[in-house]
Amino acid sequence: MSSIDYVELLRRRSKTYYEYSQEAFERGDYDIAIFMVGQAAQLCVKSVILRILGYTPRTHRVRELLAVLAEALSSLNKSSLASRIKGFVEENREALRLIEEAYTGSRYLYKVYEREDVEKSLRVVEKLLNLLEAIEHEVFTT
Repeated sequence: MSSIDYVELLRRRSKTYYEYSQEAFERGDYDIAIFMVGQAAQLCVKSVILRILGYTPRTHRVRELLAVLAEALSSLNKSSLASRIKGFVEENREALRLIEEAYTGSRYLYKVYEREDVEKSLRVVEKLLNLLEAIEHEVFTT
C-alpha cells in the first residue's frame, strides 16, 4: 500500500468514526460516542502528518499529534498555519484533554461520560476536521 493510499484509508476511517460518533450520541451511547470522536480526530491528524512527513507518530494523544503537525508546518515555512494549530490547541485545551482521557476512560475506567461531554467533543472535533482540511488545502494547492 502506498503512502497516498494509506492517507486516504486514514481519512476514510476518520470520517466513518465521526459519523458513527454522531449516531452513538443520538442513541445516548455517550461512552462509545466520545471514544469514536477521539478516533476520528486522531486519524485525521495522522493522515495530514503522513502526507507531510511520510510517517505517523505512535501516539493517540491528539495534542501531541497536533504539536507534531505544527512542527512539520513550521519546517515547511508555513508558520502562520503552525500558529493556527497552536491557537486551536490553546483555545480548546479542556475539550482535547477530555478526548484524550476518553481514549482509555471510555473503555476501561470507572468513568461515565455525559451528554455535555460528547456535545463539547463533537463541536471541537468538527472544528478540528475543518481546520485540517483548510490547512491541507493550503499546503498542497498553493
